[in-house]
Amino acid sequence: MPTGRQIDLLGFGIAAVDDVVELSEFPRPDSKAPVLSIERCGGGQCTTALVAAARLGMKPYYAGLLGRNELSEFTREVLKREGVGFPEETTYEEAQPYYSIILMDRSTGERTILYSGERVRGPGPQDIREELILAARMLFADQLGPEGTRHACQLARKHRIPIVADLERVDCDALRDVLELATDLIFPLRMGRELTGETDPAAALKQLARPGRNCTALTDGQRGCWFIAGDGLGTVEHQPAFPIRAVDTTGCGDVFHGAYAAARLCGTAVAAAIRFAAATAALKATRKGGQAGIPDRAAVESFLAAQRS
Repeated sequence: MPTGRQIDLLGFGIAAVDDVVELSEFPRPDSKAPVLSIERCGGGQCTTALVAAARLGMKPYYAGLLGRNELSEFTREVLKREGVGFPEETTYEEAQPYYSIILMDRSTGERTILYSGERVRGPGPQDIREELILAARMLFADQLGPEGTRHACQLARKHRIPIVADLERVDCDALRDVLELATDLIFPLRMGRELTGETDPAAALKQLARPGRNCTALTDGQRGCWFIAGDGLGTVEHQPAFPIRAVDTTGCGDVFHGAYAAARLCGTAVAAAIRFAAATAALKATRKGGQAGIPDRAAVESFLAAQRS
């Protein structure tokens, strides 16, 4: 197990195996449609963010629960190929990632996700080792295993380790605590609206920002990202989405989080890190595959240089 801050970005959250089914367009009900291609890819909020960070030059580590089965072994192969570390030991033999079938519309790049999580096991507090938290420079948190995720966040705050949180639901006390513990909270605009009752992104951000937080941000796909840098006293800023021709939007939000984390780990200011993340997610959308389409740092920097000129 790594020690001594040898990990840049540590995650315990969602891993997935995606079978991506490409269609020329989504079929109407009670109709038939030919399949253009089927490809198995790595996916999931946490592991995709970690792979993005690795592509951008970071040293990530996935400490989520994987078993000894086909989906777990596929996930290990992907992580190893991408340079993401993981523990060799297996605590729960039957644990496995989510399995998803993703229907992708080639004409728009939009997708519909069908998923199964029958054997997915989130980490509990007993699965979180303090020495592993201490080995990391930053923690990534999502909604898997709320009690364990809360414990990991509490340990991270205890040791002044920043937490980038990506929550797709906040429906229990543990996840509400994760939301409060996050130092960098970035989640979908729909979540901000659900939690605050505000339809306006700026008004929702004002309610969600907290003292001691580096960034509070709400993302909304093609409409871009609204964010407040700092503890909530700052101005609400808007980062527009970069204009691109979308081929596959699978994983763009997860890539955004991984790229933001990578930028912050390099000392980049919040606004510039948001812009870097938006560019990385835009480039990913021009390529097939939730993880396969993630660009490297040189590609992102070249894209941003072209935008400036």
